[in-house]
Amino acid sequence: MRRWWGTTVLAVLIMGAGGCDSIFADESLPSFTPEAGVCHAAASDERSPETYTPIPCSSKHETETFLVGRFGGADAAASAPPAANTEGIGRAYGSCDAEAALFLGGEWRESRLAMRVLVPSAAHWEAGERWYRCDLLEMHAVDRWFPEPRANSLGGALTGDSTLRLTCFTEPEETAEGGVNLPPTDCTGPHATEFAGLWRPTPQADQVTEEVMRADCQSTIAQHVGLPERDLGDRFEALASVPSGEPEWQADAGAWCFLHSPDRVLTASVKGAGRRVLPATR
Repeated sequence: MRRWWGTTVLAVLIMGAGGCDSIFADESLPSFTPEAGVCHAAASDERSPETYTPIPCSSKHETETFLVGRFGGADAAASAPPAANTEGIGRAYGSCDAEAALFLGGEWRESRLAMRVLVPSAAHWEAGERWYRCDLLEMHAVDRWFPEPRANSLGGALTGDSTLRLTCFTEPEETAEGGVNLPPTDCTGPHATEFAGLWRPTPQADQVTEEVMRADCQSTIAQHVGLPERDLGDRFEALASVPSGEPEWQADAGAWCFLHSPDRVLTASVKGAGRRVLPATR
């Protein structure tokens, strides 16, 4: 299930610089480093030789490892693996993030893809392991955020007119659990909702209020449509969403911005439509 906001407060992870190397290995545990360019049948937490079972990406799988890196400096010298929302994991995340764009040929946050970062367990970190593993997963849908098995690599998957990209959707529906269903549809047919782009706070921000996020999403919508924000009026409502339980999204403190047309059915994408979106309401 996803989180949709009317009111929210998000924290920004500030990434810093590393220090010097100092690694002391515990010889009682075998050294282990995962591989890049392999896949995994299930999206499980495989962080030790005992549970690590990579398979070819031509086999049915849920997870693909596209990069394996190594901690250095002060991060490597730490006595424990970096925890969530720390500068150390932020640096690993930044490395994975930059490589993902090159590997995929596009921005993974603008698609049905999730990115996850794994690091050694505390015991294996004490044994001297200093790797981090970058994984990608195709998810079923924005309102059904669970892995969709595939049988080929995601390399280059966001180049061209990719079906993984977020585009248009039918009317949002509230669920009994308080979530939102947002079934995808073709932008050339009737639709009520359209992906407008990503919202990100400024690097200087410590906290983000509902008003800031809503204003930024309105600005994103205006850029998507190709109109000054003042000309949009109340033609589109701004919706914002973040995948629940995704630490890589939380580290970046970003969100999806969707425009919703409450007064008329859209029959074509409004991307770049400019003043053509101004007339006619139902």
